[in-house]
Amino acid sequence: MATAVITGGSSGLGLQFATELASRGYRLVLIAREESRLVKVCRKLSRQYGVDVQPVVIDLTDQASVQMLADMISQIGDLSYMVNNAGFAIHADAGDSSEATYQLQRDAVTVMVTNVLVLSTAAATAMRKNDAGHIINIASTAAWTFQGNYSAIKRYVLTYTQSLALSLEGSGITATAVCPAWMHTNFHKSAGLGEPAIPEWLYVRPDQVVQQGLAGAENGRRVVIPTLRWRFIVWVLAHGPVALRRHMTRAYLSSDNYRHKSHRRQR
Repeated sequence: MATAVITGGSSGLGLQFATELASRGYRLVLIAREESRLVKVCRKLSRQYGVDVQPVVIDLTDQASVQMLADMISQIGDLSYMVNNAGFAIHADAGDSSEATYQLQRDAVTVMVTNVLVLSTAAATAMRKNDAGHIINIASTAAWTFQGNYSAIKRYVLTYTQSLALSLEGSGITATAVCPAWMHTNFHKSAGLGEPAIPEWLYVRPDQVVQQGLAGAENGRRVVIPTLRWRFIVWVLAHGPVALRRHMTRAYLSSDNYRHKSHRRQR
């Protein structure tokens, strides 16, 4: 039975990936910080789909723990999927120098930049044993806007994953950056915020992200932007004037439910 490893696998998009891969018969290793919820999810998936689901409880801001996790991943002999999904919202001004915000920004870089590098490298090491496997890193359409450090982080994930895919060419291992737009998950709620006051048509469904993300990885695509409408929007943002991206970012930051606060919560 092949193995799939998912960070932030106990809720939101990570749980959606876990459910889909469990339904396909994959053995799962789910990583999250909150033990009670993670254990409950693992038991439920194991009962429902008859697969082995292993919980790994760690705080992904602790680099010593992450290195132990990376060492474990690199030794998995049948690793088929590595999904780097863990992350959290950063609703704070880019220039905010308060101590709380500074720590939030550092933690965000650790969880969503450094860990993507460390765990992707570990996964590639494991997958090279069989010259097969898929590394999926969750980026965001925010990579094409200017939402402070969050946009910068997701741009890193996008660029790094494409670079990794290039280095893995011909090996049988793929690397895919999945770039979802806003979704109805617990992402904003976990940060103590309401969902953005934007039109409903701008939201994408988590199941669309998972289905299109997995299909893209299996077909060797380096970037997946779920839904046709968001592929069009990103094309316009990428090829249009920079002022358009600034305008879109201002519109989002001025939405009723956006708050300039410092919150941290792993997905």
